[in-house]
Amino acid sequence: MTLSAEDAMRIRENLRAQAAERSIDGIITQVEEGISEFTAAARTIPAADLEIVPAGESWTPLACMTHAAGANIQHAQQILYVALSGELPAASAADLPPGREALLARHREAIDSLYAHVREAQPDAFLDVRWNHQFFGDLNWREWLLFLRLHARDHARQLTAMRGG
Repeated sequence: MTLSAEDAMRIRENLRAQAAERSIDGIITQVEEGISEFTAAARTIPAADLEIVPAGESWTPLACMTHAAGANIQHAQQILYVALSGELPAASAADLPPGREALLARHREAIDSLYAHVREAQPDAFLDVRWNHQFFGDLNWREWLLFLRLHARDHARQLTAMRGG
């Protein structure tokens, strides 16, 4: 992903504003739209094409899915820990199963767990705990939660392009 400094600032400010003004359920609704879009796009790739690098791409559709699911799972764990305890766990790579359907099932499980946990959190607790995103700077757990929508949609678009649609 290549972003200009102006685009990164605009997106960061949008994430901050929406995360601050929306309820947790409102944020979850938006995130779920992106997650659903990603899952649907992942399932449109023919099985025979999962491990073929499409022209103009640098990775396979399965590698794209693995990256997106792995990053979302890692961020989900950090979000739920901060939302409930104010403690940021060390970043650790998600333990991902092989194969599209197993990967998507593990992703779904992590996202559903995230939703359940953030619904238990106080919506304004621990917002002073921030951690760095490579493009958008320091975000709090609500902003990271909303970021998951952006991340899922970005990779859904990439998968759609890989499919040629």
